Amino acid sequence: MAATPAQIALIFPANPVRGLRGGDGWHVDSVLRDIATIHHLTTGAVAFSLEGATAFDGPGFCAHIIFVRSGELSVGQVGHNRTLSAGDISVARAWQPMTLEVGDNLDALIIALPAWWAMQRFLDGFAVLPDLHVGKDYFAAPIIADLARTLFDLKTGDDTVASQGLTMIVDLMRTALPACVDGEKAVPRWQGRMGEIIEFIIRNLDTPGLSAQDAAASLKCSVRTIYKSCAAHGTSFSAFLNEVRLVTAQYQLMRTNDRISQIAYGVGFSSLSHFSHLFRARFGVAAKTMRQDRGTRVSRRG
Repeated sequence: MAATPAQIALIFPANPVRGLRGGDGWHVDSVLRDIATIHHLTTGAVAFSLEGATAFDGPGFCAHIIFVRSGELSVGQVGHNRTLSAGDISVARAWQPMTLEVGDNLDALIIALPAWWAMQRFLDGFAVLPDLHVGKDYFAAPIIADLARTLFDLKTGDDTVASQGLTMIVDLMRTALPACVDGEKAVPRWQGRMGEIIEFIIRNLDTPGLSAQDAAASLKCSVRTIYKSCAAHGTSFSAFLNEVRLVTAQYQLMRTNDRISQIAYGVGFSSLSHFSHLFRARFGVAAKTMRQDRGTRVSRRG
């Protein structure tokens, strides 16, 4: 089977594909593991580019941890290009333009994570290389790769084990990425004004009443600049802030036993009724119902 833009979108959603060449033997198996989707990709020679997510509150706003098992994969982002071979690990930010090229048969695992979650868990360092890379020679690289394969092979339904395994992987990546950085080449991770806004929101997510005015004061720019930067990326400051808060709350609702009010206030909502209204509008179901449905699924598995 040859690769098509629709098949590529299974791994890189909401990213228009350009310049697709080759892709014979393209095959993807995907599994859900906690908050992540893990893809096992095999393909022949292929090349394409991705424009990057057009909105910061949609499915394209993801980070991808790429584990090359065999073959070679060239990944280009932010003006930098790196060729990965067996044993190498790289982090791609799907909200930025990207090029990928396979010169030979490729076997790779790709863990797709919501960007807000990845930023909170292991991408929150300020100075790292534009191409986030863990080389095969780093002592923990084989351990991280083995964990990824184990997580992919995990029996469906082992939610607790999946959550623990994913946490182990990102904790190791959090340590590995800075260790593999060339300090002389380190640059701020977030590019442009929107990147600064994203980082500001992530760092202050639990602050009630967070506003574009707060962002402007922190970033030393005008409120108009905040509004224009968000609009240029298909969103608004309040819409993006609410999206991150709601998806964070959903994750905590499904993975913890914290009270719904505790979760709502913990992600920055000052009104429980306002949280409940937005949650139902976003997910089509009340937070209480989602929590009850989780309990029903757990009981059935037991």
